Amino acid sequence: MKRRLLYVSALLMLCLLAGGGWLMHPLFSNRVYAGVVLDGVDVSGKSRDEVAQILLRWQQEYHNRHIIAYYGDQTFPLDSKRVDFNIDVEATLNDTWNYGRQGSWWKRLQSIRLAAQNGYHVPLHIQYNKDKLDHVVETWKEAIDFPPKNAALSLLTGNIVPQQTGRKLATGQVRSILLQALQTPDSNRVLLPVVPLYPAITVADINKTGIKEALGTYTTEFNAQDANRTANLKLAAQKINGYMVYPGKTFSFNEVVGPREKAYGFKEAMEIVDNELVPGIGGGICQVSSTLYNAVLLADLGVVERHNHSKPLGYVPLGRDATVVFGALDFRFANTSKAPVMIMAEVLGNKLSIGVCGLKHLAETVEIVSADRQVIPPPIIKKGDKELYLGESEIEKQGKPGFKVTMFRIVRYKGKELRRELLSRDTYLPENTIVKVGTKIPLFIKEQK
Repeated sequence: MKRRLLYVSALLMLCLLAGGGWLMHPLFSNRVYAGVVLDGVDVSGKSRDEVAQILLRWQQEYHNRHIIAYYGDQTFPLDSKRVDFNIDVEATLNDTWNYGRQGSWWKRLQSIRLAAQNGYHVPLHIQYNKDKLDHVVETWKEAIDFPPKNAALSLLTGNIVPQQTGRKLATGQVRSILLQALQTPDSNRVLLPVVPLYPAITVADINKTGIKEALGTYTTEFNAQDANRTANLKLAAQKINGYMVYPGKTFSFNEVVGPREKAYGFKEAMEIVDNELVPGIGGGICQVSSTLYNAVLLADLGVVERHNHSKPLGYVPLGRDATVVFGALDFRFANTSKAPVMIMAEVLGNKLSIGVCGLKHLAETVEIVSADRQVIPPPIIKKGDKELYLGESEIEKQGKPGFKVTMFRIVRYKGKELRRELLSRDTYLPENTIVKVGTKIPLFIKEQK
């Protein structure tokens, strides 16, 4: 009896081992498991090397991908090589091969069974150079973007210039669209997503306000050959052009023009820092704020904040400049009239013209005059020079005088003075005269007879 039980037990053990071996057999396969699909291609039963060959072939195809992005009649070609776009073969191969080969034996068997029944899709690992792609998108953005333009009065004709809708490339969407198109063989043309930018002021808005004429205008000249400074000047003028200021409201130059940074389109040009001309981003902006300041004065509006430069400027008289530094020095004025006013800024050739337009109720004339002008002689700074003999001197840098000036605004009606207003008392610092004086002792001194 005992011997019979032993035989039965041994037989059962053999059956279990045989069944377990059949059950565990898939875990030892050296092929991709059934149902595994790589980017839409069934790779069931293929060896690791075979899958690698497929991926390498695809990689070569991706390396030569070419698409054309477009908006309107503008086209922008893009090659995958330009942004280092391609398949990460190693990462994709590992994902494909490792399916069903990780975790406990029971978890592996479940994964293998599910893939065989329902399929398992392995996506491609894509790699690209983000900086290069961003550079491409930014280049396209410069070609497509332009800001909206408010309807405005023309200082030249007096007519209303209609508003213009601007546009902006949706850069966040563009990146994902381009990456998807480079992965899709049939997507060789891609429409770029562009967002419309609507102006704040329309022709109807101007007609409602009744703005008809310029209350005050002023024109300054600039060197149009200085490309960067001219670009900064035009950009700032564009930002303030058509800006409406309602009664009781205050206009801030810094708020409207914004930060003077490369990201906002400003370029490097000469500007005044610590009484010296040095290169800086946004050089030339102060000519716009100074021209606007004069237009505001002539329009008889209230000045809230204004600062003079540390040295005289060539494009406006003493006492009629307005320096601005983003986050520090601003030019602000208040609309002290009873109706809305609109800022107009136009650049023609080498001239910048700015006007403040509104409703003129009285035939007033405004005059800006200076008084108590004083000249500050340039200080003389002496420094020793061992190349010059004792008693000798040489001017290394000729200084420039400074000035003190008091400014008034006089308002007249039919020739009769209605109001005289103190505007400012400004000081412009002199520039030092640098004189080199000799410290070298001569070897021979002539005897006097």
